[in-house]
Amino acid sequence: MWPLEAMEGTDETIARAARFANGRPLVVVKVSKPRQDMRFDVPVVGLPTVESMKLAGATALAIDANRTLLFDREKLIAMADAAGIAIQAFPFTQAVEPAGDLQGNE
Repeated sequence: MWPLEAMEGTDETIARAARFANGRPLVVVKVSKPRQDMRFDVPVVGLPTVESMKLAGATALAIDANRTLLFDREKLIAMADAAGIAIQAFPFTQAVEPAGDLQGNE
């Protein structure tokens, strides 16, 4: 498990992806974790997220349908449209976590 201080937020993740992309377009995917408790921890997209995407050169945002909060929804959609960012919600499917650790050990 990662130490809490090593966790980065959405805006930092988008900025890091932009550095890796080196000017190429990005697609941002914001989804819930497997078995995420939606009573307390819901994925959120707001105006700052769209602004970060715009600065990063992102062209699209994919989200879980009915499982992602869009703050200031009308402004968010207008801002994304003005920036040429498409937003698409996809039906949620329960992901299956792989067995073992990241190296494939059981």
